[in-house]
Amino acid sequence: MSSKEMTASERERGSGGPDAFGKKQMMNSALFAPREKDVLEVVLQEDESYTLEEAKYLMELYLNKEVI
Repeated sequence: MSSKEMTASERERGSGGPDAFGKKQMMNSALFAPREKDVLEVVLQEDESYTLEEAKYLMELYLNKEVI
């Protein structure tokens, strides 16, 4: 499933499926560069779980947000 196909509720609350990981697991992962982890620190909730696609999607949304 592409990140664009995720429903709003999945993006909002995390899917919690077998391929989902908590914020601490994402932060300790070697899959993300240090500056990506800085963004994940801001966009991920402590008590939620996310798939890699969801985490990357949230990171992309945050980085492409319009500055006012």
